[in-house]
Amino acid sequence: MYELQLSQIVIFVLAGFALPAVGMIFLAWILQILLGYHTPNPVKIQPYECGMKPLQEALVQFDVRYYLYALLFILFDIEIIFIIPWALATDQLPRLVSGDSLFLGPIEMAIFLVVLGVGLAYAWKKGALEWE
Repeated sequence: MYELQLSQIVIFVLAGFALPAVGMIFLAWILQILLGYHTPNPVKIQPYECGMKPLQEALVQFDVRYYLYALLFILFDIEIIFIIPWALATDQLPRLVSGDSLFLGPIEMAIFLVVLGVGLAYAWKKGALEWE
């Protein structure tokens, strides 16, 4: 009987994910070329603002602090999401020394929280959390 090698399985999985995605993108592009039309005029390219004429250009530079604040929020939010299942799984850790528990889970969690706290203190000291 024919057995699949690991490399063949990987190729099948990648092809299964890549071909439909690339095919749909290519199909949408071809349909847009064949069926779509493109007739820009000043009214169509004007940004729509609830029926009012725009007061300024659409391209406005944002302050980098917004992006930094959002990045820090996402970073710490994701870290908290990792802590919850990790804390629930600490009782599943194997006993290391002849049945005695070394509290490996809580020690790892404490190290993780210390690193997280150092990162927060660094961002706070650099003024990344102040709006002025």
